[in-house]
Amino acid sequence: MKKLSLSVLVAAAAALPLSAQAVSLEFRHDYKHHSDQHGNRVRLSASTGMFHYGLRVKFAAVPNEDGSQDAFRRMNRGDSQLDWGIRYNLTENWYINTGMPIVFGDKNYSLLPQLQIGYRANSLPLTSTLRYRRQITSYANDSSKDYSLNRITLSLSYKPSQNQYWLDVNYYKNEDKDIFNNTAEDYDYRLGMGRRMGSWFPFLEFSDVKVGADTATRQLRSRVGIKYYF
Repeated sequence: MKKLSLSVLVAAAAALPLSAQAVSLEFRHDYKHHSDQHGNRVRLSASTGMFHYGLRVKFAAVPNEDGSQDAFRRMNRGDSQLDWGIRYNLTENWYINTGMPIVFGDKNYSLLPQLQIGYRANSLPLTSTLRYRRQITSYANDSSKDYSLNRITLSLSYKPSQNQYWLDVNYYKNEDKDIFNNTAEDYDYRLGMGRRMGSWFPFLEFSDVKVGADTATRQLRSRVGIKYYF
């Protein structure tokens, strides 16, 4: 992994149009309880009319000999993701999102074409979405095999007043390799909650995720984060 550089976020901030209608900056830290691994992500997002775009940068500690990671020691930068997409309002309640984020990793890159359909209820502060994403990953060397990963996500978001609660359920199907319990299929689900306090939005999230591709063991992943709206 490459060393973390603040110039990445500075350049991204400079690239955002001054006419952006909504801009937010988010920091998130997560911890996997079984494998004892920490991770961090910074995301800068903006939208202008029907267009939305942003940049995500992950960073984590250099792994220890047993595979575990410390929280904030010997930090290296991981994958970077450039987000962009277009949102179309079909009716007052229905909308679709299209886009193709691009991920730049260590000697690899991924294209993630996606399509999402969403519904906003009138009688309740409830939004539900269904998204299909296809991840196409290519490597710069022959020691790692290219692969394609299909992902379906069902999301529910309930937002009464300043509070927000959400549930995400993901199903994965890899076309080229095993990803969980020696099979090409995997799943996870996430429960989250947060509260808007002025320009700040602190949040918590708990997930059930896999430990590895060759075991059926699952683990808890806890996340804590904060988002600031400009």
